[in-house]
Amino acid sequence: METKKYIIKGSVAVTVLALVGFGLYKLMKNRKTGNSTQREEKKLTGMKIHYGSEGYVNVRSSPRVDNENYGAFDFSHNLIGQVDTNPVGTIMERTKGEDGYFWYKVKLTRPLNGKTEGYVREDAVVVQH
Repeated sequence: METKKYIIKGSVAVTVLALVGFGLYKLMKNRKTGNSTQREEKKLTGMKIHYGSEGYVNVRSSPRVDNENYGAFDFSHNLIGQVDTNPVGTIMERTKGEDGYFWYKVKLTRPLNGKTEGYVREDAVVVQH
């Protein structure tokens, strides 16, 4: 009977220790990932970007593609315009959009339709290292 109690207590203790260890592992992993993301963000800030193979890049007022009303009399879409000169601009920050892509907020090299800043999707540009 005593042996059964010790086995149960030992099993509970092992389970609790395993859960605590796993929790600490996840905490440390998340903390490490967060720091590397911040370092990556700092490395990107101030870097020049060029348009990709398309020969131009769309610049938007927000980090998402909103072409629903493009060309209609309702001008609520977020396309500022297209840039076809390099460098497009300088990275100010990077953010993850609702579409799952990363977007760069860019200080444009030349004003575009009166705007000096805008967003470009990272798969449409090349970062100059």
